[in-house]
Amino acid sequence: MKKLLTALVVTLSTAALAEQPATQSQAQQEQQRNEGRRVTTGVDATEVAPAIKDTAKDVGEKVTGAAKDTQQAAERTADKAADKAGIAQAKEGTFKLDKAFSARGTLKNTGGGGVTLVRPGLPDANLDVRPETIVKLDGKKVESTAIPEGSQVRARFQLEGEEIVAVELNATSPKK
Repeated sequence: MKKLLTALVVTLSTAALAEQPATQSQAQQEQQRNEGRRVTTGVDATEVAPAIKDTAKDVGEKVTGAAKDTQQAAERTADKAADKAGIAQAKEGTFKLDKAFSARGTLKNTGGGGVTLVRPGLPDANLDVRPETIVKLDGKKVESTAIPEGSQVRARFQLEGEEIVAVELNATSPKK
């Protein structure tokens, strides 16, 4: 039995050694086939990456510059249109009281950055409230959200484009 096992081990090890060179030669053959298919460009990849980075940076700067130019042109066009229509703009003093319009009504609700006034015989007025807006309740300065519903409000406002911007809100607490 020992002789049989020894013979089996010797046979298998010889077979394994015999196949090893054949496997290596197949790998070598595959490598040689692939070498013939490779295309060489003569360009070192370490030289290409910095050039791409510089080109991308230049393109980014040009796009940013073009975007700024477009924005400025759009602002100039909007300002010209507003001037023709006689509409005030923030840079020209939307918050100047001497040029403001007036409205009176009852406060319907506040929120979403604005207030809604109910006016008898007229449509409700939705006014934008900005940080520059002066808001008073019974003569004291407050936030617009502090004005209770039903309060009588005298509003001064300006038109800014299509928006109605509250310049000043003077409210009196509703009678109990």
